[in-house]
Amino acid sequence: FASTSQNLPIRSQSSTPFFESAIRAMAFLVAKVPAIPFVIGGVCAPLASRRRNIHRACVSSAGVVKSEMKGVDSPPPTFACPSCHFGVPLDARRCAECGAEWSGLRRDGSPFLDFVLQNSDETDSSPRWWDSLILPRGPVKQEVFRSPIISFLYERGWRDSFRSAGFPGIDAEYKLAREYFRQVSPNASFMDLSCGSGLMVRRFARDRVFKRTVAVDFSESMLHEVDRRQREDSRIPNFELVRADVAHLPFARATFDAIHSGAALHCWPRVQDGLAEVFRVLKPGGLFFATTFIRPIPSLPMIQGNQPYRFFSRDELTWLSKSAGFDTDVEVQFRCAILRLRKPK
Repeated sequence: FASTSQNLPIRSQSSTPFFESAIRAMAFLVAKVPAIPFVIGGVCAPLASRRRNIHRACVSSAGVVKSEMKGVDSPPPTFACPSCHFGVPLDARRCAECGAEWSGLRRDGSPFLDFVLQNSDETDSSPRWWDSLILPRGPVKQEVFRSPIISFLYERGWRDSFRSAGFPGIDAEYKLAREYFRQVSPNASFMDLSCGSGLMVRRFARDRVFKRTVAVDFSESMLHEVDRRQREDSRIPNFELVRADVAHLPFARATFDAIHSGAALHCWPRVQDGLAEVFRVLKPGGLFFATTFIRPIPSLPMIQGNQPYRFFSRDELTWLSKSAGFDTDVEVQFRCAILRLRKPK
């Protein structure tokens, strides 16, 4: 979906000058008007509410992943069926224990492992070219980022506009997260959950903070953007790319030492389930660093039961984190919440 020469979220090189100009104008507006990301979510809600339910990640692996995963040739983190946590070979597409099915290694040359559960009446869950304008089916807070246009805009003003709400800024957020993760061994395994276009995971990989780095997102177009940007920077080593649902992570219990999730919790369809999964896949003593929006940003009105984004209070985030089992520290900076969570040993 990404044109590597023009850096445009389109399928081919046949784009018109008008289309390119429109995309670049949209990127400029996003950078100048912070409210635009939320307006886009609100406008797209009625479109997304008529589309399909979320696919769920399901995969399991025991083995060596080679060229199919960006050239990585060492054993990946232990994968497991998110429905029953039963291990299966990497080349399997069905869990022998619970019957769940998934795509696994994509045959279309995709740079990521696709572990999203497949519907029996549908063989292709990928966005089509018109999904740049009409979103894929499912909860808009998750599905909006599957649009190639949104993936294109994300590092061209969208994410940086969050600074107006109190977010520290990308470099400052990275320093805060890295400082928190100093407690973790350099031989640790790390996951950037809801990695988006790879703003943070590229920094962690470039600085070789962890022995193993895994980037996870539900959006195919975001993962393509991560791959493109990683390949364009020779300083960044290879790392795994995984497509998965945050509420059904395809990893075994106690796989990771550290997990990061930047500006993402307000987009998770089921926050409590996502936090429970983070807790499950962290090792005892493992750390979770996350940022999200906090009230008084008003929630957009629900349209046909589909809430574009969910904004929290500090007490709500504390309660959700403690309910998942974490030792919890929630810091508030204006309208940004910074979560520093630890799984008890």
